[in-house]
Amino acid sequence: MRPQRSSSGSAFIVDTKRRHIMTNAHVVSNETTVHVRRPGNPKKWRAKVLCEGKIADLALVTVEDDQFWTDELLDLQFVDVPELQDSILVAGYPLGGDSLSITKGIVSRVVMTRYAHASNKLLGIQIDAAINPGNSGGPAFANLQEAKVAGVAFSKLSNADNVGYIIPYQIIKHFLQEYELHGIFRGCCSVGFRWQDMENTHLREHLQVAPQQSGSLVYKIDPLAPAHEVLKENDVVMQIDGIPIADDGTVEFRNEERVEFSHIVRAKHIGESLDLKVFRDGTLLDLEYQLKQRRPLVPILHGVDCVPSYFIVGGLVFVPLSIPFLEHAYGGLNWRKLAPVPILALVTEYCELPDEQVIVLFQILAAEINFGYKFQTVKCELFNGQELHNLKQLAEAVDACKEKYMRFGLEGGKCVILDRVQANTDTPIILKQHAITFDRSADLQGATNNNHVAEQPDTQMTEGTI
Repeated sequence: MRPQRSSSGSAFIVDTKRRHIMTNAHVVSNETTVHVRRPGNPKKWRAKVLCEGKIADLALVTVEDDQFWTDELLDLQFVDVPELQDSILVAGYPLGGDSLSITKGIVSRVVMTRYAHASNKLLGIQIDAAINPGNSGGPAFANLQEAKVAGVAFSKLSNADNVGYIIPYQIIKHFLQEYELHGIFRGCCSVGFRWQDMENTHLREHLQVAPQQSGSLVYKIDPLAPAHEVLKENDVVMQIDGIPIADDGTVEFRNEERVEFSHIVRAKHIGESLDLKVFRDGTLLDLEYQLKQRRPLVPILHGVDCVPSYFIVGGLVFVPLSIPFLEHAYGGLNWRKLAPVPILALVTEYCELPDEQVIVLFQILAAEINFGYKFQTVKCELFNGQELHNLKQLAEAVDACKEKYMRFGLEGGKCVILDRVQANTDTPIILKQHAITFDRSADLQGATNNNHVAEQPDTQMTEGTI
């Protein structure tokens, strides 16, 4: 059991009438209790999280106590993305003191930057004002006197000096609209395909793209996305919502500023339409399809598209592959270097089935029944010749097995074979030895009636007083 820990961040009021306070999602993520304090007031008020959008790293909280709202409070107003070199003032409560801190900087660039995960890039504003732990969730003012806010402070580069990032109003507006319409933040849209740049002359000639034309080459399409019904591999996407795409995959953002064309997709809401002009086999086509949220084969965020799950039989520990699992197993910063290459190759793949998971034999809890097997973090593909699609299917197949042996087919043709009767007998003993209560996680319990529970020591009730 890990000890509880507390953290602090900054926040600001965006709507006094509705009592909405904005901060970063990572400030209140996995909270048990949240308290807020006003500047110059030592009292802490209990707060409640209204909406958390981990993908956009934004959250809305509120304080129900009327006393918090008795004094006159000012709504901060958002403004659009400032121009380059415009001044920015970041306000918040960074480590090092309890009083309000304000640091000054300028807008350095506007880019697509990492938010909750490296594969999740949204529009961001890079500034050179100092952003330190505790600043997260605070306002970045474009004009302090007029209470004009350009964005929300949320991250910095740890290996560089004075390189911080704020969330611009376009992302904040999207988040607030989602909450207004749906009461939750459903996430961001995915374009539904992968693309590559088309700057190479020979590639362009092969695809019959004229010199005055430009675009991005589609090389892989999500089988479960609406784009799969419209696009084909080797299509060249030349325009998106009427905006030309350059050969490097960028579109014009403002005068002499460009960003990746995925910004246009990310700015849309789930269910909205995307218009494309596509060059296919020498013909220009106007195509359209609805946007959906990305459902990757390997889930990205805990609490968003995955939760911890496991299944144990005969000391074999199976888990569904996810980025949070890799971060836990190999370290949050090192998993891309330390995880097995075949596992890493699956991270960018698409699902073929709606409920598909990659099942991984993570480790083997040492016992006589599994002696000699030394596998770790290897994909499990088959059980007794049956192809596996998710962890629930494996658990149900093991529970229903009547054969003498259980054969687990691993990647590359390797296998683990256990005697079924002995595995069922030894599993509760192995669980007890490793202080594990159940042979499976809560999401898999109840699917069958064969759940194993760790053996408990015999107890005898005696009369007495406490």
